[in-house]
Amino acid sequence: MSKLYDLIKIKELSEDDPDFIKAMVDTFIEEIPMDLEQLATAIVGDDRAMVFEYSHKIKPTVDMFGLSCLYDVLVLEAWGKSDDQMDIKEHFMRVQENLQNAVEQLKADF
Repeated sequence: MSKLYDLIKIKELSEDDPDFIKAMVDTFIEEIPMDLEQLATAIVGDDRAMVFEYSHKIKPTVDMFGLSCLYDVLVLEAWGKSDDQMDIKEHFMRVQENLQNAVEQLKADF
């Protein structure tokens, strides 16, 4: 399976410091599952403020790791700030799947 993540931005930011890269990966593995859980709870509860908060929180991480679900995170973030009645479950499902798979890959690779 091809890599879901890309560490180019993190390598550039850290000047390819392996300790910094490992720390970023460890933080991702530790925090993303909890953030996803909170985001899921917010979506089920139709809590737009919390959907916005957690989408906004994970957005820089998703971008930093070069994950494909960035667009979906942006949609969730915008929905959290709007009165839009669109169904966001598909966007969340893509975010959840992408992030869970990235966590598994990073665990295996680090």
